[in-house]
Amino acid sequence: MSGGVAVDDFNADGKIDIFCTSYGMEDQVRLFLNTGTRFQDVTSKAGLKGIVSGLNCVHADYNNDGFRDVFILRGGWLGDGGKYSNSLLKNLRNGRFTDVTQSAGLLSFHPTQTAAWADVNKDGYLDLFIGNESRPGDDHPCELFINNGDGTFSEQAGKYGLSQIKSFVKGASFGDIDNDGWVDLYISILGEKNILLRNEEGTFRDISASSGTQLPIMSFPTWFLDVNNDGWDDIFVLSYDTRLVREAGGVYARELLNKKRRGSESKLFINNRNGTFKDKNTKYKIDKCFFAMGCNFGDLDNDGWVDFYVGTGAPHLSALLPNRMFKNVRGQQFEEVRFEGRFGHIQKGHGIGFADFDRDGDQDVYIVLGGAFEGDTYPNVLFDNPIGENNFIVFDLKGVKSNRDAIGAKLHLTFQDGRQIFHTVGHRCEFWIEQYSSGIGCREAKFNCQTRCYLARWIDSRI
Repeated sequence: MSGGVAVDDFNADGKIDIFCTSYGMEDQVRLFLNTGTRFQDVTSKAGLKGIVSGLNCVHADYNNDGFRDVFILRGGWLGDGGKYSNSLLKNLRNGRFTDVTQSAGLLSFHPTQTAAWADVNKDGYLDLFIGNESRPGDDHPCELFINNGDGTFSEQAGKYGLSQIKSFVKGASFGDIDNDGWVDLYISILGEKNILLRNEEGTFRDISASSGTQLPIMSFPTWFLDVNNDGWDDIFVLSYDTRLVREAGGVYARELLNKKRRGSESKLFINNRNGTFKDKNTKYKIDKCFFAMGCNFGDLDNDGWVDFYVGTGAPHLSALLPNRMFKNVRGQQFEEVRFEGRFGHIQKGHGIGFADFDRDGDQDVYIVLGGAFEGDTYPNVLFDNPIGENNFIVFDLKGVKSNRDAIGAKLHLTFQDGRQIFHTVGHRCEFWIEQYSSGIGCREAKFNCQTRCYLARWIDSRI
C-alpha cells in the first residue's frame, strides 16, 4: 500500500540502503541493505519484525553516534482521534534497531504523516517538528521536540510559538530563507492558508502574509530547494485538491488537451532575498493541479540543476493518472520527462528517494507505490539511471560542533568559468552528487573524493 521511504547508509558501509513502510496497520516495515550488487532483506535480522505500518518515515542521526535512525509516522487521514503513536527506531550500530519512542520522550497519540528534522536552537543536536492533523472538534496541535542531547526529547512547541497551530497539516520542511544560519519552517495545510515561520534566534515568528507564501489552499507535499542556483532557498508546495479527487484523471486529461480546468495549482515561490517571495509557477511551467501525494527532488543528469518527481493519485480506485518527473532547464523552467524517462507509472505514488544506489555517479530513483485501500496494492519500483558519464564528487559531511548529519550545511561550488552551484543538506537528501563540466579546469575522468576531516572542520566554522 502507500507508504514512505528513507534511503541512506544505515550500516555505515558506504552504500545506500532502503527503509520503507506501508500504510496498512499490519503491514511490516522493511529494511533492504545494499550489498553492492543487489539488495538483501534484513528486516528480521535487524530486529524490525513486528514494527508495522507508517504512511511516512523520516530519518536522521538524532544522537550524533554516526548511525542514522528512523522515525515512523502513523495515523494520517484515518480521522480516529489519534489512536496510533509514532515510533523512533534507534540504530544500535550492530545491524539492529530498537524502538525507543517512550524512553526518548516522543510517545504521543496524534494523527500525522509529516515531520522534519533540524537543529532549531543550534546546540548541535537535531530537533523534530511533527505536523499533526486537526479536524473540527478534534484538535491535535503541532509538536516540536527539542533534543536534550542525552538521547531524550522535550516537547516545547509552546515555548517556540508553535502549539497554536491546530490545522490539517500535510507537509513540513525546514530551510534558511535569509541565510542567517537559523532554520526557518514552512508548513503546508490542506484546506487553509499555509504558514511560513521565521526563526529569530530560537523563537519562531509568523511571516506568512508578508512573505506571500500562503497559497495554495489545497496543498500537500512541500520543501525548500534552490531552483535557480542563486544561493537562496526557494519554496515549492504541491497541490492536492480533495474537491476533485473523483475526477483526477479527467483534470489531468484536460491539462494534456490544453483545455480550461479546475483545481488548485501548485506554487513555486522564488526567494526575493528580502523576506518575501514571488510565485513563479507559470514562468516555470508547473502551474498544474498535481494531486501530489509524495514528492522529492534530485539531479537526474548531473547538470547542477534540481529536478523533481511527483507521486500522484487519490484513494479512489478510479483515480488513474501517471506519476510525473520534471527536469530543471538551467533554472529557467521545468520540462516534463515522464515519458522519455519511463517514469509514468499509473499506480498511486508516495514516498520517493533519489540516491546513487550503484555508485556509478548518477542518481537513481526509488518510489513507494500503492493506494490507501487493501485491494489497491502494487510493488515498489527502483529506476536505475543509465547516464553515468559525467564527472562527479561525493561529500561525506560530518558535523563536529554542529549535528553529526550536517543537516543545514550549505555547499557552494564555484567553477573557473564563474558558474556557481549551491546545495543545502536537508533531512531528505544526505548525499550530494554533482557534475564537473569539462573544459573549465576540472579532471576529465570520474573521481570520488571523500573529504571527511576537512569538511567536518568547514561545517564547524560555518554553522
